[in-house]
Amino acid sequence: MKRNYVIACIAAGALAAGGTATGVALADGGGPGPGSSPIAAPTKTSAPAGADAPAASTTSGAATGAGSSGVATVDRVVRSAQASEPGTVTSAELDHGRWEVDLYGKDRVWHEIHLDRRTAEVIASRPDGGDQDDRKGAPVTAVHAAAAALGAVPGTVTSVELDNGRWEAEVTAHNGSRHGVYIDLSTGKVTSQHLDRHQHDDDGDDD
Repeated sequence: MKRNYVIACIAAGALAAGGTATGVALADGGGPGPGSSPIAAPTKTSAPAGADAPAASTTSGAATGAGSSGVATVDRVVRSAQASEPGTVTSAELDHGRWEVDLYGKDRVWHEIHLDRRTAEVIASRPDGGDQDDRKGAPVTAVHAAAAALGAVPGTVTSVELDNGRWEAEVTAHNGSRHGVYIDLSTGKVTSQHLDRHQHDDDGDDD
């Protein structure tokens, strides 16, 4: 009887601690009775399926389209401009506190589109006379050119422009230095880069 009483206490203690246990009465002779099995050690119950788990951290730029400086990325700017006026973007520049995009529309009209520097929301749009040589764009898009420039100089792209048979990008590095990066139109590879000693303000304007 004492042995059975001790076993019952162990099982009750395990259940009170939040675990599970399997209790089996032993025969008075000290061994397991017919059809019985040893007592299982208490185990913690697992969390139910679908329970919340710690979320993995994400980069704010990837989730919101804004870079570490809070300026909208070229990718987001281009997508917003093309949602407003479908066509080919040949230039995107951060200037006068806003993004300015040159786009040759599917309506065969050049458009100059102004967008908010942080949210990339369209502020204004008007027809504009662009460079006729750039109407067809290039195999490498403005977004791809900006990505290539960032691969060469990590930071914030403040300008990307199709000019002189190549993409020209301006990047503000994490240390604040400005760099000009040139990207091949066909391959998307960086062909050259240089440190821009002519500094601008945060919006890309000349001092």
